[in-house]
Amino acid sequence: MDWAMASRVEFSGGKATKLSKYGMTSKDRMERAFWSAELSEKAGLAYHVIDSEWKLHYLMPHETQELVAHSKNLRTIFSFSSRHYGSLKLLLQTLNALKNKDRVGLNVVVGNPAYLDWRELRRPSIRTLVDSIKFIRKNFNDISVLVGTEGLTGTAAELAADYDLVPFLLLDRNLEEEVTAVRDRIGNGNLAIYVPFLISENYPRLLHDILFRLAGYILRRRWVQNGLRELGYDPTLPTIRAVVQEKQPLSPELMASSLGEFLKKAASTLTVYGNADQVTERLKTFKKLGLKIIIGLPIKESDQQIASLGECVRKAA
Repeated sequence: MDWAMASRVEFSGGKATKLSKYGMTSKDRMERAFWSAELSEKAGLAYHVIDSEWKLHYLMPHETQELVAHSKNLRTIFSFSSRHYGSLKLLLQTLNALKNKDRVGLNVVVGNPAYLDWRELRRPSIRTLVDSIKFIRKNFNDISVLVGTEGLTGTAAELAADYDLVPFLLLDRNLEEEVTAVRDRIGNGNLAIYVPFLISENYPRLLHDILFRLAGYILRRRWVQNGLRELGYDPTLPTIRAVVQEKQPLSPELMASSLGEFLKKAASTLTVYGNADQVTERLKTFKKLGLKIIIGLPIKESDQQIASLGECVRKAA
């Protein structure tokens, strides 16, 4: 089993980051990427995934070359959205600029609507994904490629079987059923899963941080939106942010309410959190499902979180 950390270059994480009016500067972005790569290596992880969901945060070709040269004991995975205009051109430039392609891979997704502009939202998901995979295999047949399954599991699994790809699942409801459905198409090939995680002994604070920091991510799930509506709440980010205030702990009244119970269920379903022993046990369940590549997103990006993940990984192996 291989383990990875997803580094979201648009976030400041555990390092102070100065933002220009256009977002993170190139210097800040590279410092951020180097920092997360070094921590991944120290933690004994196998992969470092650059999770650039906004196209303005893609690393430039010369930046990817610097990062790969810096990351000697990691396979660096670069993410591209098939619906982003210009993504294939940048992908081609990026890979052609690399001297050693054996230490890199790709993560190809259609892109969540939250990260697309109005023109990109109109682009057909399946067609752009298929075209991207064909383009990659025509130009870089030997490179390792993950393919996102969100919203189109069947198509992604078929592409994985036809083009030797690794289906990339999200931690969500019905995980076992989704794994079975993908296995029916790809057999015993590798599977990857995306796992937001938070490791701490402070249980009440854990749940608060997950709900506040990942509110937007959690609210993208349709079953979460429907559940909130059934409870009489508008399923929007401002609503959740008003309930889960940044500077205040979750109240006992909230936690005892039907809303509190539902939010706990959503957090437990979509993330892995708890103390080191609890997180280790959750990781073991992924191993039993045959998920061979676990890509962890640290909900609080810090040295301690990534080191703790490495310890849990070693215990779960």
